[in-house]
Amino acid sequence: MELNSDFNLLSGFSDDIHDLLAEIRFIAGSRVRSGVILNLMDGEKRVSEIRDIIRTSNSATTHALMELEERRLVERSSDTCRLTSKGKLMGITLSKFMNSMDAVRLHREFWNKHSIGSIPARFLMDINVFRDAYIVEATPDDLQRPYTTYLEMLDNATRLRAMLSSCLPRHTESIAGFVETGGRVELILTPNTYHVFLGESGLMNLHELMDSDLLRIGVLPENQEISYLISDTFFSMSLFKRDGFDSSKTEILLGHGDEILQWGNSLFDYHWSLSSVLDSESLGSVRETPLPLEE
Repeated sequence: MELNSDFNLLSGFSDDIHDLLAEIRFIAGSRVRSGVILNLMDGEKRVSEIRDIIRTSNSATTHALMELEERRLVERSSDTCRLTSKGKLMGITLSKFMNSMDAVRLHREFWNKHSIGSIPARFLMDINVFRDAYIVEATPDDLQRPYTTYLEMLDNATRLRAMLSSCLPRHTESIAGFVETGGRVELILTPNTYHVFLGESGLMNLHELMDSDLLRIGVLPENQEISYLISDTFFSMSLFKRDGFDSSKTEILLGHGDEILQWGNSLFDYHWSLSSVLDSESLGSVRETPLPLEE
């Protein structure tokens, strides 16, 4: 994963970087100042109202407002105050930063155990979308829990997009069942999973499904360490562990909000753009023959 193109701001520590870090410390380093900014995000408020919301003294609130006013982040008139345009931008940035930190904190064990190498840096910069996601794990009494959880959610879906870095019989069975009910599937496979999928797809007439546009298949040029599904209502993701073990059978990260669905669809579009898109003739008549990928 190339980080430099997305994080080139951190390539050196010039005076500009020090000034930027000082600005971050000024806002994020004070509970009162950050509280004032965040509570003014939805509009003008009285000073006494802000004081009561952030639960601080009148003197501390007044001092914070004076500091923010000096930085032209807040403007006051009589006993009310509001954010300036710069203040609103800083508030949006602060809110996203806090949500990103919370997403890392809430799922810290998941992130620590797994590799994120197959997620491009620009998508990791929007990790805040996982703040409201939750983890579904297999248990001794229910080893299939991750699989059955998202399988049940597919009952009301009309569209499925999947990127599979591991392919099990249950995956092809799920796709077969989905298209039988009239659902449309876009599928991204890797060199490792392409032939496995073909070998396990006996329940489907792939040529007919592709010709009728119910199934679209793309193949990435390299293997990945991530699998995910996006439907109308959910996004689920599994990652390989840092030792290379595929944990998709035991643990998935699942979310339903608009932001995480948009994130998942954007990630799929990214991987699709790198894939060789097949038509029914590209599948070949001999399944064991390696697929010649397009340049």
